[in-house]
Amino acid sequence: RVTKAGDLIDVSVTMSPLHDASGRIIGASKIARDITARKRAEDALREADRRKDEFIGVLSHELRNPLAPIRNSIYILEHSDPGGEVARAARAVIARQIAHLTRLVDDLLDVTRIARGKIQLRRTRADLTEIVHRSGEDHRSVVEQRGLSLRVVVPPDPLWVDGDATRLSQIIGNLLQNAAKFSPPGGTVDLSLAAESDWAEIQVKDQGVGIAPEVLKHLFDPFFQAHATLARTEGGLGLGLALVKGIAELHGGSVRALSGGAGRGAEFVVRLPTIAFERATAPAPRVGPRVVPHPRAHVLVVEDDREVAGSMVELLELLGHEVELARDGPTAIARAHSHPPDVVLCDIGLPGMSGYEVARSFRSDPVLRSVRLVAVTGYALEEDRAEAAHAGFDCHIAKPADPDEIERLLT
Repeated sequence: RVTKAGDLIDVSVTMSPLHDASGRIIGASKIARDITARKRAEDALREADRRKDEFIGVLSHELRNPLAPIRNSIYILEHSDPGGEVARAARAVIARQIAHLTRLVDDLLDVTRIARGKIQLRRTRADLTEIVHRSGEDHRSVVEQRGLSLRVVVPPDPLWVDGDATRLSQIIGNLLQNAAKFSPPGGTVDLSLAAESDWAEIQVKDQGVGIAPEVLKHLFDPFFQAHATLARTEGGLGLGLALVKGIAELHGGSVRALSGGAGRGAEFVVRLPTIAFERATAPAPRVGPRVVPHPRAHVLVVEDDREVAGSMVELLELLGHEVELARDGPTAIARAHSHPPDVVLCDIGLPGMSGYEVARSFRSDPVLRSVRLVAVTGYALEEDRAEAAHAGFDCHIAKPADPDEIERLLT
């Protein structure tokens, strides 16, 4: 139906007969209801359901893909010379695929945190010139592996922002990876930084496949894949650009995409507010828990999953530490009393007594309260980290734990 103002709306029409005193039909009544809002809500629900099903399919594909080379590499390690070139290559494959899986999970968590307003920026006075230059060099190999060249242009002087340097580097990394992913070999990717009044502009420009006009408005939506096909040759969950938008907006900035269309490349521009040097103050030094070095530490591992526990014990013994294992909270507390550890690596999701309860028990015990407590857990949202700190943990490490990080904590 078209309204007097010329707007097209959806209506529901109900017709009912009208009767006279004798029951004879003498006419009809018509009731028209505007159901535009309801139809839009139904369409939105259908679209959300479709996107959910599509995302689950993509997620399944992206998580299974790294598992295939990991499984194949384990077989190779079991049937080859441990010190040979084939075994070294297999170990490298496993390391790369685990890093890839970790990035996928981290991206999912970041998008969830941003959507729920739970992400916390660690703001300092940061030199954006240095961040852009360093991020470009860090990702140069990613670009060059695709047969592309990378040009980085930054101003000669510092450009100061009040921001989280790690998250700002994440913006640049995601844009460079996106440019490399959708550019054919032989092209150039340009990364540049410029100042405009009280704003800084980071530009990433490529000579790749370009972006169709109808795609531009959806480009920063989570899980959106402009070039998705069954082949999934480029991979990814479609979260990189959504994270760029979310992080830029958390810094009080914005991002926009420009393209001349298919085959004509793309340009992404991130705008961030700058701060004057004289108004900026250096961050106060952070005071963390005292770390006592232990060349050979006595470590108590509290973990109920047998394979996770076994691999952690083997890792710690390989690093030269004395290790005890407890599979539940009460056992951990009893063993700590009989042989007090230097460090406890504790899971959170333990049977019966949670890792939080274990930490609170240690902190309330005069004998154990000074023991260093580290949560090693799959609960890795910002509120999980906060709850771990509130319970008494000194540190929080998300699974899968990086062996180098574990070693740094102990030494």
